[in-house]
Amino acid sequence: MPFALYYASSPPPKSLDRETLQRLVPVHFSTEQDACHAAALVLRGGQHVWLIEGRDVRMTAAEIAEKCRPTLEMFKRAPHRRPDGENR
Repeated sequence: MPFALYYASSPPPKSLDRETLQRLVPVHFSTEQDACHAAALVLRGGQHVWLIEGRDVRMTAAEIAEKCRPTLEMFKRAPHRRPDGENR
């Protein structure tokens, strides 16, 4: 079973049930690590991660944010590049 990442432009509801999840289209990944990396990119882009679930894994939004924190910190430290290739 692949790992499914659920995200949206709005924050997840306090109670997350199957009916609510069915309104979203999951993005599937073959590994938990790939799903978490994608979640970090979603968070970096300003959207909200709702859930990652897969083989014996069910991570809530708070758990995902905590797991993605090191990756997000790395993005903050990386120098930004301008389109002309110069660092800012």
